[in-house]
Amino acid sequence: METAKGYVVEITPQAERFYFELLDYIFSTHHPDSASRKADEILALAISLKHTPYRGTLEPRLELLGKEHRFLLYEISRGKEVKIIYFVDEDSHKVFVTDFFGTRQDAEKLSLRTK
Repeated sequence: METAKGYVVEITPQAERFYFELLDYIFSTHHPDSASRKADEILALAISLKHTPYRGTLEPRLELLGKEHRFLLYEISRGKEVKIIYFVDEDSHKVFVTDFFGTRQDAEKLSLRTK
């Protein structure tokens, strides 16, 4: 259960790589000021999991991994969203962000790239 102390949010190296790939896309399709704001907001949303990590929706495509992966959605623009994929490890009191997944991608890719 969540405590007032908060959790540590750790972005895995793989998720960091996916985040930078997402930024490449955002900066190539948006005005620099807008892209910079969106990049900051996506990262802030991920970090905000330290306060209420269980607020995300369970990700059914990752159920077989047995870690109760969840996601939060961030709308990049109309019809284009990114899922911030993560799981909570109560033993270490950490939230592990494992992916930044654009929802316009083939959904089957999600289970192949998230561990």
